[in-house]
Amino acid sequence: MAKTTAKAPTPIEPELPRGRTAPLDDAAADELFREGVALFNASRFWHAHESWETLWRAAPQEQRDFYQGLIQIAAGLLHLQRRNARGARNKLAEGLAKLRPYEPAHRGIFLSELIGRSELILGALEQGQLPYLVPPVIRFTEARVVGFDFDR
Repeated sequence: MAKTTAKAPTPIEPELPRGRTAPLDDAAADELFREGVALFNASRFWHAHESWETLWRAAPQEQRDFYQGLIQIAAGLLHLQRRNARGARNKLAEGLAKLRPYEPAHRGIFLSELIGRSELILGALEQGQLPYLVPPVIRFTEARVVGFDFDR
């Protein structure tokens, strides 16, 4: 008779809701967030959206609206770049509604400035104008210099 060995039970991972991913570690999340801000500030709205979408999928429930708001603002500005007034208007309005509860600042960025500039663009769109895009810039609440030794 052949002897069989029992396998150790595999741990059961909690099932994530559809479209969600496992949480990211703090360093990876911070890197993705800052990458998204840099892309947004370079008017690369699609790419910023992609960085933030990864965060949104992994974020805890209480942070999801924040990331979704950033994604929607980026999408609205992308629509404006492409001269799609309806898409810009819809996404900016949705993004503003998601971000307002996090004012004046959240996750180390000044939201009031981003919201104020986005409201101006949305106001022009709602008046039937198709404004030229002078994109808002996301500013950090604290300067952070990476890779510089101040003690030298």
